[in-house]
Amino acid sequence: MAQQGIAVIGAGMIGGAHAAAYRQFAHRLGGAVLHSVCDMNPAQARDLAEKYGFQRVTDDWRQVIADPEIHILSVCLPNFLHTEVTLAALAAGKHVLCEKPLALSADQARPVRDAADKAACVSGTVFNYRRIPALAEIRSRMDAGDLGRPVQISVLFQCDYAADPMLPHSWRYEFDRAGPGALLDLGTHAVDMLRFMFGDVAEVVGAVSTISIPARHLPMGAVTGHGHVALSDQTAVVDNDDVMSGLVRFANGAQGFVSASRVAVGAGNRLAVELHGTKGTARFSTETPSFYELALFAPGQPSNFTRYPNRPSSPAVGALAPVPHDLVSVGYAEVFGYMIHDFLAAIAAGRALENGSIEDGYRAAQVLDAIQRASVVNAPVPVAWQD
Repeated sequence: MAQQGIAVIGAGMIGGAHAAAYRQFAHRLGGAVLHSVCDMNPAQARDLAEKYGFQRVTDDWRQVIADPEIHILSVCLPNFLHTEVTLAALAAGKHVLCEKPLALSADQARPVRDAADKAACVSGTVFNYRRIPALAEIRSRMDAGDLGRPVQISVLFQCDYAADPMLPHSWRYEFDRAGPGALLDLGTHAVDMLRFMFGDVAEVVGAVSTISIPARHLPMGAVTGHGHVALSDQTAVVDNDDVMSGLVRFANGAQGFVSASRVAVGAGNRLAVELHGTKGTARFSTETPSFYELALFAPGQPSNFTRYPNRPSSPAVGALAPVPHDLVSVGYAEVFGYMIHDFLAAIAAGRALENGSIEDGYRAAQVLDAIQRASVVNAPVPVAWQD
């Protein structure tokens, strides 16, 4: 992989996570160089490039895709730009990692899936939570049959970044540019975790949506991430959800509950997963990242929970963690790095990225569409997962 240039398109909050991860792992894979940061805000692009050691900046993503020195890129733009830029990158033969959601709808995601299937380059959707060692180990236990047949799963992604009503209005609060609000921003990860653990969803039985802050003040200046800026007297309507919850039925007959909130005061950034099988229960929360808990059924014995800590043998810990030792916490930045490592390793090996593919992004979009639709029609909505 000699001298393959890496670019990050979008220098906002999540672009920084990509840039940091590339800096950490690019040198381990033989000659990849940190080439460019692209953002329509040149000062923001320069700041990110200087912070993580990228060589150049530009304000035009088309220049990045046309540059023959750039072979690998991350799409870290607002949701409504993901499809256009990812399709252009695939058409140009670039290896591309697209932030979630892959698109605003499954109809928009389908052409991306089709293009990725035909392309010779490596592509993927950002599903970094699959790389949390505890969750990866729970998945391995499910595959091994330790928990028996899948029965029920709940996945809650709760954040409080939008709980402050004085947070400025931005594209995140507009359905046309962000799609469903908390559902797409956070629920994409939650839905992917449903699929990661239990497989394809056949039907959304029901869903409910809430907008708890119906309007926000327009900002006086540029907004980065979830930051505060001076506000004008004018307000704009929030027309996508602050909270969305859905009840689903899986193709294997199991049931699931998924919920996403951006206004859960005190939640910070919490993903909680609990799953039940005929032989046992596993549970995990990002608030306690150094372990998961498992209770296994034994006839005539109490089914108590046992903690299983991160260990050198846990997925990713021994190979990549800076301190591979029992109970050492693995944080968000490290897990994000593991995903970038997997992406670069797939490129180096000339193989597909299977754990978080474009196909996975498309399948998640199908479920997200069905949840959104069920919240509107107040009736079950099937998921066309077979196509």
